[in-house]
Amino acid sequence: MTDHIVAIDLGGTKFRLALCESNGRIVQQIAHETRAPEGAEAVFTRMVAAIRDFTGGASIRGIGLSAPGPLDARRGVILQAPNIPGIDGFPIKTRFENAFGAPTFIGNDANLAALGEHQLGAGRGVAHMIYVTISTGIGGGIIVDNQLLLGARGFAGEIGHQTLDAFGPLCNCGNIGCLEALASGPAIAKSALDEIRKGRESNLLDLVKRDHTKITANTVAQAARGGDKLSCRMFERAGFFIGLGLVNLLHTFDTQLFVLGGGIAINTWDLFYNSMLMAFDKYTMKSMRGDVRIVPAQLGDDAGLVGAAALVNGQMADSK
Repeated sequence: MTDHIVAIDLGGTKFRLALCESNGRIVQQIAHETRAPEGAEAVFTRMVAAIRDFTGGASIRGIGLSAPGPLDARRGVILQAPNIPGIDGFPIKTRFENAFGAPTFIGNDANLAALGEHQLGAGRGVAHMIYVTISTGIGGGIIVDNQLLLGARGFAGEIGHQTLDAFGPLCNCGNIGCLEALASGPAIAKSALDEIRKGRESNLLDLVKRDHTKITANTVAQAARGGDKLSCRMFERAGFFIGLGLVNLLHTFDTQLFVLGGGIAINTWDLFYNSMLMAFDKYTMKSMRGDVRIVPAQLGDDAGLVGAAALVNGQMADSK
């Protein structure tokens, strides 16, 4: 047991625990309800109890936490996580270390998913890769020379908030025309609804029984696969902007590989891939295009757990 790492993936609805080997391979995992409305202290107490039960009270090598929102990885503090009241500024690293006497490290969930895919997934063996998660939001992580890039304040990798259309829709971050506002799941649904409200014909309304509130990226995908032209265009449009976003990243980081994860990327790959690749090929500088690949992620929901374990192993190795 002492050779193992406890990895935690903290979400607003549930948190998952995994017992991992030093390379990040998951030996065993379990999930618990977060019960976030009870507040940060209650959530933390529940996680501590769950870890003790999960490990049988045995000593552990280290703890890695994958957490949502911007955070200060160096101090071990979550700066902003709206789905968990009271956790902003909560000294979670120190509290775990006091509870278990084990070194604890935290990382942004998208960054650690990147680390996980690099360690054991689609980016294994690639020194330079960028992970992009496309789901309710768009985020990611950047690997340079086999190292996760954090930036001066630890905020690097906010891939979804690059501005692609200065006259585009408002993003949840408050900016205009972000990639997330143009190509995330909610953005795809909103684009479809906007077109329908303009009088464009679509079978999508019949699919949702004319209830606009039921239009989601999933229903748009279902309509697209049924041959609905408007729904197909919505994914082609999203793919175009994803492609542009990848162009910006390639021109900035000269990466070898893009790994796309998240529900939208994995479940609707067939609907946006061609337009994404077309935009990527068209707007990339020819001298930089080379053999850069764009591939789907392999680890699914486990990427963050694998990355959290890999973070612990890497940080402890660096401290020796």
